[in-house]
Amino acid sequence: MGSASPGAAVGRLDLIHSLLRAVDRPAREALDMARRPLAATLAPALLGIFLVAASSATAGFVSSTGLRFVPKLDALRAVFEALLVVVPGTLVFAIYLRLRLTTRVLLAATSIGLLAAGLVATCVMPLMAFLVLVSRDAPLVLALPAVFVPGLALATLAALPVRVITSLDSSRAAWWMSRAFAFFLGAVFLLRVHSSFLTLWL
Repeated sequence: MGSASPGAAVGRLDLIHSLLRAVDRPAREALDMARRPLAATLAPALLGIFLVAASSATAGFVSSTGLRFVPKLDALRAVFEALLVVVPGTLVFAIYLRLRLTTRVLLAATSIGLLAAGLVATCVMPLMAFLVLVSRDAPLVLALPAVFVPGLALATLAALPVRVITSLDSSRAAWWMSRAFAFFLGAVFLLRVHSSFLTLWL
């Protein structure tokens, strides 16, 4: 048993290293992931979705008086609605514009973006908890994490595919499509989450 434990630890470190390498070098990793089976391509996306959902839910539960139940997570729902609206349209337009990117590469780029979004959302949770603890008399700050964490995750998600698209295809059509991808992700998110922003300010 003692000899198996170091091997398992090394395996976990290799897994963590491969995930961080995908975020650090998204274009090269997107090409590698596109050659793997579909399950391997989508696995980072599933992990990222779990991390984003868990972090957003935790941000909604935190308050200055301890944990509280938040029945509506509008910002988190807006993130997934933006993904469901924009990602399929991006794949269709990439085929129509005949970009030098396959559908699998775009899926891999989105998968890496979701992974990065989950890591960023998880990393900002200590900051959100600190803001809640030091802002007991500021309702705006207390309500901010429930919107800020999903919004930051979506911004991170938008940045990674843009970087992959422009790195692998230098054409003007690819440049415009990558910017449209980020713009419409943000637009759909803001349209769906406007009620949460009104709640923060009122």
